[in-house]
Amino acid sequence: MGEAGNESVDDGAAMLERDGEAARRWWRWARMGAAITADSPDADRFAELGRGSFLAFPQGILENPARIRIGAECVVNENVTLSADLPGSTESGNPRIVLGDRCVLGRGTEILALGRVELGDDVWTASRVTIVDHHHRHDLPGVPVARQWPLDVRSVFVGAGTVVSTGAVILAGAVIGKNSMVASGAQVRAGEYPPRSVLAGAPARVVHTHEAG
Repeated sequence: MGEAGNESVDDGAAMLERDGEAARRWWRWARMGAAITADSPDADRFAELGRGSFLAFPQGILENPARIRIGAECVVNENVTLSADLPGSTESGNPRIVLGDRCVLGRGTEILALGRVELGDDVWTASRVTIVDHHHRHDLPGVPVARQWPLDVRSVFVGAGTVVSTGAVILAGAVIGKNSMVASGAQVRAGEYPPRSVLAGAPARVVHTHEAG
């Protein structure tokens, strides 16, 4: 390849780098510039969106935000799903999803509530965490499981200061005490778990409880 060919390749590489940098700058802007905050017009759709909180761009599915309450200084990262009620519902009433102050939801987290899912202050989730307060019946052999109604709905509560690690699942009826740690991949079933617990396994069990300070 001659000098002209080399120059063409170099020009093309430089153009790609410029375009790439422009795209990266746009994405950094979009993450916050297109975030939903307490000052955004979309904030009025929520039961509450506290001062200093934001839902980063791109947002995931936000189902019926009128029944979602988010406290102050919360961070809801990209592609988080918050679903209060069934898809398409516009019913008002008491919040079905409640985040306390300073909560952080990691990328790809899903909270699905037909009754109530409540996270206390300073609860953090890592990525791809699922919290759900309902599941389908499966005791009617002639009916597809997805069509077996009513759903079994039981509230979920995650105590203040708890960290939920990557890929964990918290199921209907789980009540987790404050300042606990849920290990990666754990499946927390219905039941009450004491404060300062370390929960691990599928199904999860208490593998350690820290002494009160």
